[in-house]
Amino acid sequence: MRFLHCAHAEFLLVVPRLTRTRLGIALLALGTTLVWLSAHALDALTVTLQAGALGAILGAAAIVGDESDRAALSTALTHPTTPLAIATGRWLAIVVPAWALVMICATATGWRTDGVVAGMIATAAVGSFALALVLPLGRGVALALFLFMAIAGTIPPERLVDLARPGVVRLTAASAMELGPALWHYRDIVAADWGAILHALAWTGLGILVAAAFIGRRQR
Repeated sequence: MRFLHCAHAEFLLVVPRLTRTRLGIALLALGTTLVWLSAHALDALTVTLQAGALGAILGAAAIVGDESDRAALSTALTHPTTPLAIATGRWLAIVVPAWALVMICATATGWRTDGVVAGMIATAAVGSFALALVLPLGRGVALALFLFMAIAGTIPPERLVDLARPGVVRLTAASAMELGPALWHYRDIVAADWGAILHALAWTGLGILVAAAFIGRRQR
C-alpha cells in the first residue's frame, strides 16, 4: 500500500506540469498537427500510434528532463519511498496525458478500439523507454528521440538494410528500430500479434526498472 501511495504522489506532478508549463500546449499542438496530417498523409492507425509515442516523449521531457527534476530525486528519497515507486509514478505522469491524446486523436480520425489499444500499449513502451533515457541524459536526448520516432519510427528496419551500401549509420538505425520500441512493430498489435505485445510490455517493465536503478544510485 505504501508503494501505491508513493507512486500516486509522484504521479500528481503531472497536474502542475500540464497547467503551468508548456506541456499542455505542446500536447494540444501535437494532436492538432496529427489530426491535420490524417486528412493529408497519415492513416488513422499511424496517427494513433504517433500521438501516444510522441506525446509520451514530450511528457518525459517535461516530467524528468530538467536538471531540477533530477536534483529533487535525492530529496524525495529521504522520505519513506523507494526508487521503484518514484519511477513508476513518474512513468504514469508521462503516459497518462499521452493516453488521453491517443483517445482524442482516435475519436477525431475514426474510432477503432483495436487501434486505441495498440496506441496505448505503444505509449506505455515508448514512455518507459523515454523515461529511462531522459532521466539521466536530459532534454537533449528527448529531442533526438522525438525526431527519430517521428521520422523513422514507422519504417520497418529491412527497408533501411535493403538500401545499397547501407553503411554504419543505417545499420545502427535499423538495429535500434528492430530491438527498441518502434511503431512499425507495434502496428501488429492490431492483429493481436503476441510478439509485438510482449515486446512492448518487456520495454515497459525494463524502462521503469532502469529508471529506478538510476534513481537509487542518486541516493548513495
